[in-house]
Amino acid sequence: MAADAGRRVEVANLLSLGDDLIGVLLDRKDGESLAQAGDGAWMLRSACRSESGDLELQVKEYQEKINSCKEKLDKAKSETVTDEELNALQNEMEEKLQSEQQLRQDLR
Repeated sequence: MAADAGRRVEVANLLSLGDDLIGVLLDRKDGESLAQAGDGAWMLRSACRSESGDLELQVKEYQEKINSCKEKLDKAKSETVTDEELNALQNEMEEKLQSEQQLRQDLR
């Protein structure tokens, strides 16, 4: 999560730098070509912001899915009987069956 926060800060800084650059490029004193470049940069910045927002939503959705899967996995693990427990229960059951058979034989 800390790495994601670092990336978000980097994206924010990059977008801020882009805003500053667009401001310089939109200055009409430098001619029409700079204005066109500024308009293109503005469109690019808008597209990048939109893409960044979409990607953040996708990352959030995937993280929620990952967390959900982890919870399901933990639940399944907690509901599963280990081989050791199963063997112990089977041995206990066999002992009780033997004991019951012995009691029936003794009653005859």
